[in-house]
Order: sequence, then structure tokens, then C-alpha cells
Amino acid sequence: MNSQSRGLIAAIVVVIVVVAAVGLYYYFYGWGGQVYVYLTDPGNGVGSANSSAAAIYITITSVMIHSASGAWITISNATTTVELSSALSLIATKSLPPGNYTEVRLVVKAVTVEVGGVNYSASLPSGVLKIPIVRGGLQVKRGSTAYLVIYMGPHLTQTGSGQYILRPVITAVAYYSPPSANTTTATNTTT
Repeated sequence: MNSQSRGLIAAIVVVIVVVAAVGLYYYFYGWGGQVYVYLTDPGNGVGSANSSAAAIYITITSVMIHSASGAWITISNATTTVELSSALSLIATKSLPPGNYTEVRLVVKAVTVEVGGVNYSASLPSGVLKIPIVRGGLQVKRGSTAYLVIYMGPHLTQTGSGQYILRPVITAVAYYSPPSANTTTATNTTT
């Protein structure tokens, strides 16, 4: 076999590998469905009924979703800070492979509470919010768009030493048309 034949075979192998890689990429990501993840406070309030907090700011460093097939997929590793309110705050978006997704996780770097015009650092036990997707999970289909709304009812307490602790009641619900701030919440919740 001469060098020209080897070069032609090598070029064909490279083309096959590139086409296969592109095909796999589009199969798993490009031909999936677009998912938008939002965060909101369904109670239209801040903290608990006995809280004097005017605002709660949450800094999220990672959003992950769990497939019913067992895999965790990172939706975003971008750091974003959102004010918890009744408005829908977009925290991440990504094209996901088709399938059923059952849980979402938020890695929280910081929680800031505004009380009396002063910002205080608050703690969040574990720093990770593990959120079930109720009502059968999130169904992602090729070429479709889905919306995941995370409802966080903040339960903010202050210890005797003045430290604030955020222990939210939280759940996620999937929608297949754009949600509004008036979208109803699920009845199943967890902390």
C-alpha cells in the first residue's frame, strides 16, 4: 500500500469519526427539547409570617437535573443571584435529551436577607436544595419546549444569637406552555 492510499484511508476514517461525533451530539443534545428553569415565591411574601425580612437574595452556582434513567445533567454552572419574589426569575436554560426528569438540585453559594434596610448573611442547611419534580416529573420531547417552575416558600427564622436560617418549603412543577406568576403550585412539598 502506498502513502497516497494510506492518506486517503486516514482521511476517510477522520470524516467518519467527525460525522459520528456530530451525530451523537445532535442525538443527545441538538435534537432534544429546550428547558427553561424558573424560581418564584408562591406566597407573594418574604420569609415567614413572623419575619421582618424585606427581601431574600439567593446566589445559585449550579443547577442540575436528574433523569429517570439515573443520570445527572448540569443545566448551568453560571453563578446567578436572584431576589425571591412572586415574579418568575429565569435561573437557567438548556437543551436536554428526551426523557423523564424527576428531581432538580440547586447549589446555593449564599443567602442574603434584607431586614430594616440592612443586609445580613443567612445560612442554608447543606447549601444544596434537593427538589422533587411533582405531578409525574418533567417530560422532555425532541423539538419541544418545557418549563420547570421551582416554588420556594421561604421559611426564615432567626436564632437567639441573631443568625438567620433559611429552611424553605420547596417543590418543582413542569409546564408545557409558558407559565405566568399566577400559575398554581403543587400540593406536595419538601424541605
